Amino acid sequence: MDGVLIVDKPDGMTSHDVVEAVRRRLPGAKVGHAGTLDPNATGVLLVLVGKATKISRFLLELEKEYIFTLELGVETTTLDRWGEVVGRGDADGVTLDDILGAASRFRGRYQQVAPAVSAVKHKGVPLYKLARRGERTPVKTRVVRIRDFKVLDYYHPFVTIRVVCSSGTYVRSLARDMGRQIGCGATVFCLRRARVGSFKESDAVSLDRILEAAEPEAFLMSIEESLKHMPRISIRPGSVHSVRAGRSPGADDVQEVRPGSASEYAALADSSGDIIGIARRPDRSGEYKIERIL
Repeated sequence: MDGVLIVDKPDGMTSHDVVEAVRRRLPGAKVGHAGTLDPNATGVLLVLVGKATKISRFLLELEKEYIFTLELGVETTTLDRWGEVVGRGDADGVTLDDILGAASRFRGRYQQVAPAVSAVKHKGVPLYKLARRGERTPVKTRVVRIRDFKVLDYYHPFVTIRVVCSSGTYVRSLARDMGRQIGCGATVFCLRRARVGSFKESDAVSLDRILEAAEPEAFLMSIEESLKHMPRISIRPGSVHSVRAGRSPGADDVQEVRPGSASEYAALADSSGDIIGIARRPDRSGEYKIERIL
């Protein structure tokens, strides 16, 4: 049993909780996920079953789309409304023009500070575990890319925003930074992930529906379908065995190349179309470097 479940994660569950629920429903199956969602966030969570757990990092890198509402005039320890209030600002005079002006400054690349309560690791330990132990959390920064940032609604003090961003972007940090740019502070009020790559919320299935189904495996998307965004490299029948053994294929091993997105990786397929591995696209030598064998 191998494939990807596109789950509409419910409010109040951690991503790990969802994985555990699926694991109990599919005893004996290996289960993981590709991309953590905060416990109070909802939306698209990719749950990986069987061999699909081996492609996690290639799905983690996909672009994300979020719809979120921030509350102006307040900052919290967790950067959302479920944390302890640590600061308040005057948001009474904030206009839509102020918000649009601030939003325009976040399109493109910017250096973001990760939340102190996050899964970013310091010396192998997630920051949220350090925070729970009462230890000081170090500042962790990363460069993220905001491809689209659109203000959908403003009903004081709440602003609803749609953002399309690179993997690794923290919406809670984005809300904090936008509030500081406006000058009054802000925190996330609610958050929903609408898309991961080509996996949309319209494709997602509720966790309850999956758990209650007589045949939950019927909701699995195949590995081949889940990697459709990647270029597809068909390996010649005579080379499949050696590629499965870990030998990087060269130009002579390739039977056909099907274009895909601008991903730096390509999916390697046998003559029947089954994915046998993932490789980094060729360098000047024309050789594909094996990254993962399935």
